[in-house]
Amino acid sequence: MSKNSKKSSQKATKTIIRYPKQYHFSIGMIVIGVMCVYMVYHLFTYLTSNNVTIYEVSQGSISSNLEYNALAIRQEQIVYADNTGDILYLSENFGKVGAKSQVYALDTSGEILSSIEEANENAEVTLDESDYEKLQNVVSTYMVDYDNQRYGKTYAFKTELESQAEQLYAVSAIENMGDSLTAAMNSGTFNIYSSPTPGLIVYSIDGFEDLTTDSFTSESFDTSKYTSTNLKAQKSVEAGAPVYKLITSDHWNLICEIDNDLYEALKEETYLQIKFLEDDVQTWTTIAFSEKAGKRYIILSLDDSMDRYADSRFVHIKFINNNISGLKIPNSSIVDKDFYKIPKAYMVQGNNNDDPGFILQSDADNIYINPTIYYEDEEFYYVDEGVQRGDKILKPNSNEYYVVGADMGTLQGVYNVNKGYAVFKQIEILYQNNDYSIIKTGTSYGISMYDHIVLQGDEVEENTIINN
Repeated sequence: MSKNSKKSSQKATKTIIRYPKQYHFSIGMIVIGVMCVYMVYHLFTYLTSNNVTIYEVSQGSISSNLEYNALAIRQEQIVYADNTGDILYLSENFGKVGAKSQVYALDTSGEILSSIEEANENAEVTLDESDYEKLQNVVSTYMVDYDNQRYGKTYAFKTELESQAEQLYAVSAIENMGDSLTAAMNSGTFNIYSSPTPGLIVYSIDGFEDLTTDSFTSESFDTSKYTSTNLKAQKSVEAGAPVYKLITSDHWNLICEIDNDLYEALKEETYLQIKFLEDDVQTWTTIAFSEKAGKRYIILSLDDSMDRYADSRFVHIKFINNNISGLKIPNSSIVDKDFYKIPKAYMVQGNNNDDPGFILQSDADNIYINPTIYYEDEEFYYVDEGVQRGDKILKPNSNEYYVVGADMGTLQGVYNVNKGYAVFKQIEILYQNNDYSIIKTGTSYGISMYDHIVLQGDEVEENTIINN
């Protein structure tokens, strides 16, 4: 073997040693990895958890533009016929009369009114400008009150217009009768009757004339049973029959049944603005309240507008009140929650704070507990966590104990999420419409302006972690 081949063989048999590959970690890669894990975790949490919408509490108001068919109560006096005979009305409907003003006439023989009818058929009776104005007022009143669903109003308008025209013609004819009228009056067959007292003439009655703010009932508001009689449509009357009605004062009342929420919102108020929906006129009223048979009523007192609605027992009005203000929250946030009620007599004061606490009886040593108080009234604290049904609370300086769960109470409230988890807060609702509630500010266990609450209160429970 040659020398060169020997060297090649030795070279080929040399051992090759392999070293492990070195890995160099970059701090940047570590940070990116941690961030990826963090993002994946939170994305997973977000996708698998309930996403809760948050609402920020703000100061606001609700305009209580509420419509009512109010019951009208006035000082009304029915005047009855002194005799039997054909009747002729001399005063216009809704006209103001003084004491001794001529209102109607009775013809016991029928001769005078027959003569008037003949005169109207055979001669032209001239009406002056004031007469036409009276007819125009009848038409205008009907146009203002027009409702295509109330056919009775149309027939009443027809009767009133015909009666007003007949009255104007009759009065004009009487003025021209001269001696025959004088003779009838002297013989007592034709008599003119005057108003016994000043007032507003109304030629309709409905049986509610004696109703007062003290005597009305819930049945007084039943419009389905309401009827009114047009006295001016009668041609003759019997002695003692009603012939007209006098409203003797401009002061009148409107009464509406209201709910407890509106009562709570208005009970401290003295005045309320209303709008008459038939003519869009607004006015201010003084208010009072009444409760009958478990129902609440608001009594509005007015000294104007009575003459425009003198023959309306029910008046369509709207309350205009923008003063119902406080913390405004959506109704969807409001929930009801049940609580254990613990008598205040069982409360003890803690050593380190002024919060109320209780002594919980146990098999070993009695334990001082300091549960969260969600609300308190004159007799009880309302608690939830920290106690369980059946726990025994000891009364200070006594052997008496109270069993938790013996008394329960339900509170209305919202879930506050200022700390990142849901905490129930009790609220006091001042007024509520379909969408929002106005709640009382400054309550001990409630919420404040700018607090964050859950928009859909039924989506969470106490201590739910909020991912927002």
